[in-house]
Amino acid sequence: MLRASPALVTVLGASAGLTAGGCRPGPPPVDALGAIDVSGIRGEIVGASAGLGHRLRGGDPLLGQPPTEVHDVPVVIAGGGIAGLSAGWKLARSGYDDFVLLELESTPGGNARWGQNAVSAYPWGAHYLPLPTGEATAVRELLDEMGLVVGHDADGHPRYDERHLCHTPQERLYTDDGWQPGISLAAVARPEDAGDIAAFETQIEHFRAARGADGRKAFALPMAYSSTDPSFRALDGLSMRAFMDREGWWSERLRWYVDYCCRDDYGCTLDTTSAWAGWHYFCARDDEDDVLTWPEGNGRLVRHLADAQHPQIRTRQLVYRVHASAAREQGVEIDVLDAARETTVRYRAERLIFALPRFLAPHLITGYERTRSAGFTYSPWLVANLTVDRLPRDVAWDNVLYHSPSLGYVVATHQNLRMATDASVLTYYLPLTHADPNVARQELLATPWQDWTARILADLSLAHPGIETWVRRVDIMQWGHAMVRPTPGFLWSEARQRAADSYGAVTFAHSDMSGLSLFEEAQYRGVVAAEDWLRERGHPFTSSLAT
Repeated sequence: MLRASPALVTVLGASAGLTAGGCRPGPPPVDALGAIDVSGIRGEIVGASAGLGHRLRGGDPLLGQPPTEVHDVPVVIAGGGIAGLSAGWKLARSGYDDFVLLELESTPGGNARWGQNAVSAYPWGAHYLPLPTGEATAVRELLDEMGLVVGHDADGHPRYDERHLCHTPQERLYTDDGWQPGISLAAVARPEDAGDIAAFETQIEHFRAARGADGRKAFALPMAYSSTDPSFRALDGLSMRAFMDREGWWSERLRWYVDYCCRDDYGCTLDTTSAWAGWHYFCARDDEDDVLTWPEGNGRLVRHLADAQHPQIRTRQLVYRVHASAAREQGVEIDVLDAARETTVRYRAERLIFALPRFLAPHLITGYERTRSAGFTYSPWLVANLTVDRLPRDVAWDNVLYHSPSLGYVVATHQNLRMATDASVLTYYLPLTHADPNVARQELLATPWQDWTARILADLSLAHPGIETWVRRVDIMQWGHAMVRPTPGFLWSEARQRAADSYGAVTFAHSDMSGLSLFEEAQYRGVVAAEDWLRERGHPFTSSLAT
């Protein structure tokens, strides 16, 4: 999850946006940017390390030679995102330290990475964590280990340190009528929207309470605890738009909001989000608005996970070939480019925990059939951090623009105990959902910094005229494959369900295996892989997973 607002929203006082037919604006056109002068603004496009990764397909002669070093290690973890870090965290926490974790970037974290300047730390992707559900026991264990749990209520539910819960004001929405405080689903819609919104809320309550024939919740998080009842699985065959059409929910404002949520959590639209995934967004979590957040976003969680296994982490490591057979007992060889030393290394291991995006598997694992990764598609995102001289008036943590193709911005300094109108960093999120992902990905990478900066400022100037005069720096992260897309028919497809099947000594661990790019899913997949290894090795451990 790059960003997501856990609360529901009533669309307030807007007269533009999505129509019932679903037209959505793309980025502001270049010919609308003439009034935005970016000449006095500094900045750059930063990672991810696409150039290093693309050496895989560039015929690099170094990658065609036998590795110059060979190391034997029982377990190798490929990928230092949340899944890989969680696998290493579980191993280390269980007293097992005979492993290495290989990460392409200079710092681990995946799309939970963060940056920092003289003003503040700031996220490059995921920027908060909703309070964990009862099924997310590994998340609760992690938060307790971090000292964020300060007690329990009468029902045994954890209470969290208020210093780390999002401070008020949490959210606001900009429409034609100006800024509206809060974006919660209250009874403040126009009269003509009330019936559809009431029906929508009733459906949420129904699905939250629903159980399948197997006794499980219709929607749970991690999704592995969800019911497999065919009556719920059938929702995966519909788009979220098709579900709303079927129910006769034509409210423009309701549709805008549901589309916003789909773009927010999944990088998809009403048309490209499975209805099962759409309802999972609204129904899998507890009815709780509080979230945990920090200036660096989920980088705070990354730091803790990485600290637990610091000696095992190797950065600037490009996995370029995996030699494995279908026979697990034959082990696995992992060939790696150590970009820090410009040398190649071979790791011989008993187990590889492959915590990389699924689309890489056929390119890296010899003999691995491309069809095993069928159906996996990825949404491109742009995330920008704008260093500003001052904050807008009455700014909230999360600031959403109704007219915008973006998801608005969050304020990195919001958690400071002293709220002031001085320098800050605004983190701006733009899922490129206006075109086919391959086309949008090409646009993302081909558009220069100056044009992206002008587009971002043109977008924000709708709510903040003259914003370019108080922006000092704009740094941009291009996420070409930011998150897996839960498109209709994908989540309960055989391809997705078999994606976690081991291939010889290769075990797969990534949120891709769930089809939902959420912290809880990534952590779950990493912990599952680690516990499988500990169990097979006969190493004692206490499971972090719900039974």
